[in-house]
Amino acid sequence: MRLIKALSVVFALSIGLSLILPSFHRNGEPPIITEDHHNHHHGYDFQSADQLLFIIEEDQPNGDIVIFAKNIAYCPLTVDIQFPDLTNMETDVSLPFTAVVPTRSEKFKLLTISQSKTLKSGSMSYRYSFNYNVGDILNAKHDDSYEYLLPFASNKSYVVGQGYGGRFSHQNMNCLDFNMDVGSKVCAARAGTVIRVKEDSDTGCKSARCQGKANYIVIYHEDGTSARYIHLKHNGSKVKVGDKVAAGDVIGYSGNTGWSSGPHLHFEVNQPGKNIVYTVPTTFKTKNGLERQLREGNSYTAK
Repeated sequence: MRLIKALSVVFALSIGLSLILPSFHRNGEPPIITEDHHNHHHGYDFQSADQLLFIIEEDQPNGDIVIFAKNIAYCPLTVDIQFPDLTNMETDVSLPFTAVVPTRSEKFKLLTISQSKTLKSGSMSYRYSFNYNVGDILNAKHDDSYEYLLPFASNKSYVVGQGYGGRFSHQNMNCLDFNMDVGSKVCAARAGTVIRVKEDSDTGCKSARCQGKANYIVIYHEDGTSARYIHLKHNGSKVKVGDKVAAGDVIGYSGNTGWSSGPHLHFEVNQPGKNIVYTVPTTFKTKNGLERQLREGNSYTAK
C-alpha cells in the first residue's frame, strides 16, 4: 500500500481579512505565499508577515500522522479543518472539524490521520485545508452593556466624519471615522491585550494604490471581541504586540496612512464568526453622558 501525501494549504482568516499560506511541504519545495484581500473602501489589510498560526505534522511509528497547531498570538485562534481528499484513510474527529487553539500554544493537538480500518489494498492519500479566525468563535459574544471610552484623550472633541452605515466606505458596517489631525493622541476605548501593530507605513492617498498601506493597532478584549484603530501615523504606535492596556491609555497617534480621504481615525469593534467577522455597535461614555449611536457630523467630547 502506498501513501500519497498531498500539499496542505492553510487559509488564514485574520479579523476579517484573509491570507492564503502554505503549511509544511513534504516535497521540499519552497513555500509560495499569496494574499487574498477582502477589504472595504479604505483598504487596511493585514500583511503576510502577520501569520499567527503554524501547522506541524508528525509521522508516528505506527504510520499515523498527527496534526498540531502552534499559536503565536496573544489571543485564541479558531481553526476550521477541511479534507478535500481522504482516500482509504480516516481521522479521529468528525469532519469538518473546528477547534479553538489556546493563546500562545506551542504544540496543540488537532487530530490524527490513520489508515482506514477496512483497507485491504490500494493507495492512501490525504489533502487538507485550514482557515483560522482571530478569537474564539465558539464563545465570543460582545458585552452589549459595556460602556466604551471615546478613542481619544480626555476633554478632547472631534467630529464624526463618517458613522455607522456611512455611504462612503461603511456600508452595512458599524464603523466610525473621527476627523483628527495627524499626531493627535489615540487612546484605548477598552482594556485588553495588543495583538497586532503596524506602524512602518508613511504612505497615504485617496486612491486604491494606497490599499494595504494603513498603520493600525488591534486590541483583544476579555469578551472575545477586538477593536481596530486604523490610519495611524508613521511610527505612531506607543504599544507593541503582547502589551496589556487599560481603557484611556494612550496607544498611538492618528495619521493619514493607507487608502484614506483625509486625516482621521477609523475605529471599529469586531466579533468573530464562522468565516465572517462582524462589526458591532458600541455605547460610549462622553462628557455629556452615554451615547448609544454617534451621529455623523456631530462633535463629541471624551470624558
